[in-house]
Amino acid sequence: MSSALEGELTIVLGGGAVPLPETYDVAPESPKPLRLRHSICYIVMGVLLNERDEVLMMQEAKPECRGSWYLPAGRLEKGETLVEGLCREVTEETGLTCEPITLLAVEERGTAWIRFVFLARQTGGSLKSELSADSESLQASWWDTVSSLPLRCRDIVPHIKLAMEYQKLPSHPSVLPQVFASPHLALRLVLLCFGSEGQVWVLQSVVHSHGLPVILCSTSRSSFLNSLRCLLKDPPRSCGILGLHHQGGEGADGVCFNIMAEVSTNEPPSVPGEGFRWALIKEEELRGQLESTVKEKTLLPLYS
Repeated sequence: MSSALEGELTIVLGGGAVPLPETYDVAPESPKPLRLRHSICYIVMGVLLNERDEVLMMQEAKPECRGSWYLPAGRLEKGETLVEGLCREVTEETGLTCEPITLLAVEERGTAWIRFVFLARQTGGSLKSELSADSESLQASWWDTVSSLPLRCRDIVPHIKLAMEYQKLPSHPSVLPQVFASPHLALRLVLLCFGSEGQVWVLQSVVHSHGLPVILCSTSRSSFLNSLRCLLKDPPRSCGILGLHHQGGEGADGVCFNIMAEVSTNEPPSVPGEGFRWALIKEEELRGQLESTVKEKTLLPLYS
């Protein structure tokens, strides 16, 4: 295994960011940088809980759903980082200030939209009252999740449950977006194969410095995990997010996801093309870290 591969694995396993290579392992012909609100849409959502396990909710002001309740959420604005967008939306819609604790989940529909769901804590502010109603929201309140409340959509219920479970017993280390430029929607792959006799292989790129493969996603509206099909005949046994980076701004509206996936076979499968090879992990501590991450299911959920 090359030192470059070992170094990248160490960084991404710790939730860090690695600069994107000049040449991608798989990419559409002549890809154009993504532009927020034109070719990509990001949504940020915050789940805030108080000491009584009540969840922060906002009452919608939009005509089509006026009066219903929802978690504070909205579209990222140009030049914002994901955390800046989260904090802005929470303040605009609820009156409270916050700081993120971790991402809880990422939901995606290709470039149609990607939603980043954060667990966050209140740092200040005061709840928006009906007297402060505006186009962002009518008011905000803490909800005990038991009392009747007309929800705009029940898609937030699993996220509230996930937040409560995470607060009691974290299911993965804290994952927060790193501020690092990416012009495209990219996947840096930690693709693993576990042998029947304890071997651990990881897919290695031979295109750029023998590091981890980087795949550029299509700008189609389909799930960007479809990009894995160019490498794998069968769907991975497990898949999740180790970390991600995004910066925002001209030429940096993309996101790079560090994705860990396990192949469904006990021997390294053949991979199309000549730009890849399977590297056997011999370093015991690194092998153990890879095994525990997959087997203990400590990856950030990705919903496609």
